[in-house]
Amino acid sequence: MTRSRHSLFSGAAAGFLCLFGVLSAEAQDIFLRPALEAFVDKDTMLVFPAQVDTFQKVRVRKNENPVFGTVVRYENETGTCADVYIYSLDTGAKPVRQDMFEAHCRETDEGILKMPEQNPKITSVEHIAAPAGKTPEGGYEAHYRILSGSTPMDSVLFLALYHGKLVKVRISYSPEDTDEAEHARLFVAAVAAMLNPEKTAEKQDKSPESEAPKTEAKSEAKSGA
Repeated sequence: MTRSRHSLFSGAAAGFLCLFGVLSAEAQDIFLRPALEAFVDKDTMLVFPAQVDTFQKVRVRKNENPVFGTVVRYENETGTCADVYIYSLDTGAKPVRQDMFEAHCRETDEGILKMPEQNPKITSVEHIAAPAGKTPEGGYEAHYRILSGSTPMDSVLFLALYHGKLVKVRISYSPEDTDEAEHARLFVAAVAAMLNPEKTAEKQDKSPESEAPKTEAKSEAKSGA
């Protein structure tokens, strides 16, 4: 499928693309607002630009319960959502250790594979090979083929440990769209680069034509936006 055919996606299909980013919507929000400017997460001081590759930041959702944490949502013109979660494993927001992170990766993967047991609309979930391209450093990555009835969707999970917090990326898209797989890869790579600025800078010094994806903010970061 080419990008010229994206208008064939129905509203329902676009909603399914965002399926994995809405689970925290049941949480009690501190704020829910458009976020078209750069967003600075005060817990980690990570700066999320207004645009990453084809994805535009459209919303920031923050919860006073650190287990739900903060969700930064990006969308592109096709309706594909890229959600970044920043959260803790307990309500006391204790720093997550490496062993806890590794256990959480296993539990998250198992939970995704068991989705058909929790949702009758999901027919099956299985691991698939990662699309061509470099795997981001410094985190756990897994790819899935999800069947909702007879409709297939591909999904990527990226998990990383950053300053005692968990950072998770979820993106789902149609496997018929070869462009989206590459854009999802670039988005995950951009987040991974944010978490490893020293390695990114080192690579850029060694190779002026580094493959590290470029991000840009449309305006200066604003407090609480």
